[in-house]
Amino acid sequence: MIAVLYDLLYVISTTFLAVNVGLPYFGGPEKPFRAYFMALVVAGILMTLKHWENRLKFLLPGIFLVLTGGKFLLQSSEERMDYFWENEWVLWVTLTAALCFLAGVLMARFRWVRRVTALLLVVGLVLFLTVLPWPGKLTVGMAILLLVMILADEIQLRWEKSGYVEAKGHLVSIAPFLLALSLLVLCFPAPENPYDWNFAYKIWQQASNLVKATSRWFHGSDEDYAGTIGFSDENHFWGNLRKRDKTVMTINSNKDSGPVIYLTGKIADTFDGRNWTVRNQEETRDRMVDTLETLCAVNQYDPEYVRNYVWRVEVKVTFDEFNTKYFFSPLKSILGENGTGKVNFTQEGGDLVAPEKLGYGTEYTLAFYRMNQSHVGFQTFLLEAKGPEPDSWTSVRNQYEPDYFSVDGAPNMEEKYRGTSYEDYLSYRERIQTYYLGETPVSEELQEYLEKLYDGAETDLEKLSRIENLLSSFQYTERPGELPAYVETPSDFLEYFLLHKQEGYCSYFATTFVLLARNLGIPARFVQGFYVPKEDYQTVEVKSSMAHAWPEVYLDGIGWIPYEPTPGKKYVSAWAFKVKVDGSGPGAVTDHNEAKDEVDPELLQTQEEEKESLRIKWRVILIPLGLVLFFLIAFLLIDRAMIISWYRKLSDEGKFKVTFQKNLRILGLLGFAMEQGETLEEFYDRMSKEISERSLSFLKDRELSSYAGMVPTEKMRRNAEHCQDDLMKLLKEAKGKWYFWYQYQIFRMAAGKKP
Repeated sequence: MIAVLYDLLYVISTTFLAVNVGLPYFGGPEKPFRAYFMALVVAGILMTLKHWENRLKFLLPGIFLVLTGGKFLLQSSEERMDYFWENEWVLWVTLTAALCFLAGVLMARFRWVRRVTALLLVVGLVLFLTVLPWPGKLTVGMAILLLVMILADEIQLRWEKSGYVEAKGHLVSIAPFLLALSLLVLCFPAPENPYDWNFAYKIWQQASNLVKATSRWFHGSDEDYAGTIGFSDENHFWGNLRKRDKTVMTINSNKDSGPVIYLTGKIADTFDGRNWTVRNQEETRDRMVDTLETLCAVNQYDPEYVRNYVWRVEVKVTFDEFNTKYFFSPLKSILGENGTGKVNFTQEGGDLVAPEKLGYGTEYTLAFYRMNQSHVGFQTFLLEAKGPEPDSWTSVRNQYEPDYFSVDGAPNMEEKYRGTSYEDYLSYRERIQTYYLGETPVSEELQEYLEKLYDGAETDLEKLSRIENLLSSFQYTERPGELPAYVETPSDFLEYFLLHKQEGYCSYFATTFVLLARNLGIPARFVQGFYVPKEDYQTVEVKSSMAHAWPEVYLDGIGWIPYEPTPGKKYVSAWAFKVKVDGSGPGAVTDHNEAKDEVDPELLQTQEEEKESLRIKWRVILIPLGLVLFFLIAFLLIDRAMIISWYRKLSDEGKFKVTFQKNLRILGLLGFAMEQGETLEEFYDRMSKEISERSLSFLKDRELSSYAGMVPTEKMRRNAEHCQDDLMKLLKEAKGKWYFWYQYQIFRMAAGKKP
């Protein structure tokens, strides 16, 4: 036992330290406890295999492998890949625990390995306390605990001791005190302002700045999460996507912001058949002009009930594990010329780009106007609204333009209105025609397909709605495969996707929608950002997996309007209109005053399908359990066959000795164990008062074998086996339902000390 505990001290401490150090770099579950538990399970299995001499030690890893294999057999290849990418931390934790087990065993066995480890720990602690990022109190505490254990081991080896001199036993005996001391230290709070090591810090700062500058020079256009589901500066159609569900931002807003918030990051205008690029690099205030155009259209259409169509809400955005140059904001945001709050940006076409990459801790709050897009009254507004007039534009601009710019405390009107005059608005409309309405020819076959799709549609809005519904009926997949080599133009892409593939992820659906809208003569653009399901939560963590692409179309005189063609993403969000007492007025529908989000029937159907899917997933539990049961039965049958085979090969003398030990064990379970110093004859005399002499006759045979030197014969062996049968009947009567467990224990005693 001492040897086991001694190995365990080094294995567990090394494993926990390595896993804790690796979590920030290799990623892990949201709850680190899962990673620690996984590492502990792996270390425990390996320790069992090393120290337990019984064949049953293979049961635990066998069950683990059967469960894992069963789970993967139940999944499709796509689901297996999804699971792998979402839980890749399991692999590195398993490998880390296995390597740490090897390292711990080597430390327990070789003195020089412990010395090298101690040296590495000292160097690592010095680096972490001086130049490297602070690893956290828990990591440092684990490292110090392991270091103290090694030092204690080294000291006691050089210590001249008397009495109990077992080296491993000394470390095992003081280990609880070392662990208690470490836990006590961890309970005390660490100082907020540790020693700054000023001289080393300055050196590190200069070196760090040089490295960052060099990195930006080589990788200035790179963004986080390229190649995974996440926001990226690239617009490549990946054949397969993988997930890495990290928290990149946190948003905070009230329930009036709706069930979903779209955060726009990057807008593309040009598609060559395989990739989206950006031609519009003009430094203008197009995003604010778009907001003013929509507000102006609403004020002209129904000035008394503006809130029927748009609702002003605020959202607070805080960056977490995110590194990007893009400033994220909802459509129809109120944006100043150079920034919001303490966050500055420049405007390039439709993008808001920071002078330097934004990172952890970046925070800003902005107002935006949520559109009542799902309400029938809003759809009527889209059909009937007129473009802004100069006077109306000026009035709306004066009302909604943010007062971010001032000189000596007074608003600087020249700065405040720069880029949002009526003349700027007219130039903005020209840019839209230039950049977002490229020619999109289609083949004759595809034209016939589209004519059938549009048959009976009287307006462009009806046609756009049909496109959206068509694409929503296609299949969503994150592994559509690479685009074929023959896809070289937008027309090739449309024909490939609409007539053949009909499956993909958001970029495929958004691209198709934009191209079809342009084919109708409607300006459209490709938008990348985040789709954030918010429901009724005020604070929501934005995960990298929420990255999304969607299309927006420009309706002349109204502004950019988003659509959602990606399957499973469409939602309906509307609040009731306020109307005049007589029920008149544009878009009059109801007289309710409270805002209320309606429920999309398609979404309800999707939710019901998901519930049904959950109900039939009982197989995921029952089938692995069945495999485990099958493995246990097979293991026990094989184990039984091996024991029987071994027993049969023994001589009569060997069989007699084994059976004798089994019979003593049965008597012990019945409560009749031999007392210390008691002879076989005395034991026989005492037991014969409780049990028949026939069932105890094996004791007489053993006495002859031990004291008379008689070699056990076949007759003596058979007699011992008959005695075993009699005693097992007594055991069955005494133990009742637990009999089979004791029977298994007695049976396995036949293995003796066989390896």
